[in-house]
Amino acid sequence: MLQITEYDFNNNYRVLKNEPGLFHTALKYVLKGEKRFHVEEGEQRFDLIYHDNDHMAKHDPGFPDSDFYYSETFFPPYFFYDENDTEKINLYLLDGFDEIFFEECNEYSAVIALLATKHRHMSVSSSDNRFNLFPWLKDKVSFRDKPQSDKAIYVQRGFYGYFSVVDHYCTTGLFHCLFILQWLSDLPLAKLKYLSFTTRKTEGIGSILSTYSLLSQAYGRYGIKVYLEPGCSRFSDELLSKYFVFGNVPEDSSEENTAYARSFNTLLLNHVIDRLEAKTSLDMLQPSFIAEMKDYCDQVFQNRKILGVLLRGTDYILANFSGTWYPADIDDCIKIINERVKQYDYEKIFVATEDSYFLERMISAFPHKVLAVSQKRYSVSDFTDSRYYSELEKKLFQGEAYSASVEDTTVNYFYAVYMLSQCESLISNCMCSGYSIARSLNEGKYVRTELIPELISQNSQDS
Repeated sequence: MLQITEYDFNNNYRVLKNEPGLFHTALKYVLKGEKRFHVEEGEQRFDLIYHDNDHMAKHDPGFPDSDFYYSETFFPPYFFYDENDTEKINLYLLDGFDEIFFEECNEYSAVIALLATKHRHMSVSSSDNRFNLFPWLKDKVSFRDKPQSDKAIYVQRGFYGYFSVVDHYCTTGLFHCLFILQWLSDLPLAKLKYLSFTTRKTEGIGSILSTYSLLSQAYGRYGIKVYLEPGCSRFSDELLSKYFVFGNVPEDSSEENTAYARSFNTLLLNHVIDRLEAKTSLDMLQPSFIAEMKDYCDQVFQNRKILGVLLRGTDYILANFSGTWYPADIDDCIKIINERVKQYDYEKIFVATEDSYFLERMISAFPHKVLAVSQKRYSVSDFTDSRYYSELEKKLFQGEAYSASVEDTTVNYFYAVYMLSQCESLISNCMCSGYSIARSLNEGKYVRTELIPELISQNSQDS
């Protein structure tokens, strides 16, 4: 991003004209190694200085303190973009709002301000009067300390990571969401038929299915079909085709009609995706697999009144997520679950967890009430030299034993999630793919769904 700063009279930088193509001209020289530029127009003087988007985000105090977020590119540099190619700009993100407020004037806010006024007839306001530096924006921006309208988008200076919020962004975040199609491919929208995405080797099957669902919704609006790049995950193509029906590589996919997304974080962690709800449907699973799970569930549940409890642990704890994504303390969970069992008189509790300690605590707290899928479970202490479940699995098993373990884990995961979806209600110790998939498979039949971190937060506010 090019940011505005005071004119440096002590150094001679390249002088650029203050005209609509200013930022593109500067970025052309950034690619040649220049980082700072003089901008002169009559008596007006200021400098533009280039900062790498990803570096800025990851050094912002508001950026999540998690290796998950740091390990990949988060924001691309956007050396090239075309604000006139509106077919490949997600202008729908601005729909329903009549004002956009910027805390700071910079390259991206200047570009977005022009788009908002030209293509959505929105009013633009800011607390930063440097918008007046650009002749093409003069008289288009009002200056005030806060938005005037109740239907305003607020764009803050520092990093903002609550991507499900539709009216609040950081500047780089909003620019990325608007121009992400241009980051994905140089092809004209009319030629784009497919999006091939890769996933981290550490991602579980639930995450892959949720990702596929979210991307299909986001890019289906443009007629773009999504598929998973073969061999990119820790699940073999044979295993995926054995149990699932989704996202196979189209025979006619080629570089002439396909966008290839190699950065999981850049593609997934943004307002375009997180405002959507992952929808995993049974038609994404092989019919024989569904029949097996249904038979097993019917035998175990026997039409009893059951509370579904999802307790994500082990590597999810170590990943150090924040907010509702971080698993609540098990003591708090047991207290709230006990309240629900007494309040609604549940006969049994079905517990879905990969964490052995969590299951032991639940069995101890609710004798003769707990049901669970029989599977190999681990505890946080097992992850001495491993950060993710996938790493631990590779450490414990090799060759055919590893393949068998991955398949067993995959099958058990879906048995557990499917059974959660057949319970009367669902409560979870955090937000995760399993929670989303269970809700999706349930198709709105739950009496209630609850996230324990949200309940704890609400209780603390009430007290």
